[in-house]
Amino acid sequence: MEDRLDTRETNDRGGFSDIPTLSPEVLERIQRNHNAARLKRKEVEENQSLQQSSSKTNSSNISMSHQAPRHKRQKTVKEISREEELKDIINHGQVVRIQGYKLIDTGGGFLLNEKDLTEEEETEKVIIVEPAAIVEHAPTCELCERTFSTSFLFHTYDHYVCDACRDTETLHSYITRTDAKNEFLLKDEDFDKREPILKFISRPNPHNPRWGDMKLYLRLQVEKRAMELWETLENIEEQRKLREENRVKTKIKKYNKKMINLRMSARSSLYTRDLSAHTHIWVDETYHQSNDTYTHKCSDCGQEETYEKM
Repeated sequence: MEDRLDTRETNDRGGFSDIPTLSPEVLERIQRNHNAARLKRKEVEENQSLQQSSSKTNSSNISMSHQAPRHKRQKTVKEISREEELKDIINHGQVVRIQGYKLIDTGGGFLLNEKDLTEEEETEKVIIVEPAAIVEHAPTCELCERTFSTSFLFHTYDHYVCDACRDTETLHSYITRTDAKNEFLLKDEDFDKREPILKFISRPNPHNPRWGDMKLYLRLQVEKRAMELWETLENIEEQRKLREENRVKTKIKKYNKKMINLRMSARSSLYTRDLSAHTHIWVDETYHQSNDTYTHKCSDCGQEETYEKM
């Protein structure tokens, strides 16, 4: 039997006052609204319970179908206390929905997002241990003549030297691309196009980080490439001296030219430049019977000219 609302007001002593009651039409409308609200609330609760049960079953099925071996890490005391605090907030806090987001009212004057709370929990990490590579023919070190599986020089520069024999101070030192070009007189195509192409590693420029990265080559390989081009170190030294002499001559020539221009601009009144055109004085006319042409020569500048006579 449906509940009936009693709308009569009571006085201070608990009895009913003489105020007239509401009309039957108003009471009927209030009762009808009350029953509709109760039915709607019941439907919402049933839908929420069905959604929670279906989500639990789906998560259990997914976890059973995607089982994989995992290495679980033991949780610290701080993490365990944090999880208990989050569970307490979720269980005892009031759930509020604002613009489609599910928030938890902690009672402390602020709201927490349930999604953010769950994301803070550290997930299980899967440690994958890759098996060691199977090498049929292990490389042999050029210095100790022992086989090795891994080596920095071998993987970076294709140089057959193990890590135990690696000497970065003297024997296996590095050299930049610019220093190699200046010291061994190499060009860019000697590094990038000539086979085999020299390998390098990139490192930030220590002089200025905004500049481009340095290219570090293995000095042994650069020296070998230089010997292929120049054959001996003496030839490299001779070529370097020749280039230095040509560089000095070019500088002297430019200096003398600038000095002449400076003198001309400073003492233009004492310098008279001949701007008249040259007039050839042709002499020694010669006839060529094979092609019926004539040739004569200027006695002043020595220019020769071949022409025909009509």
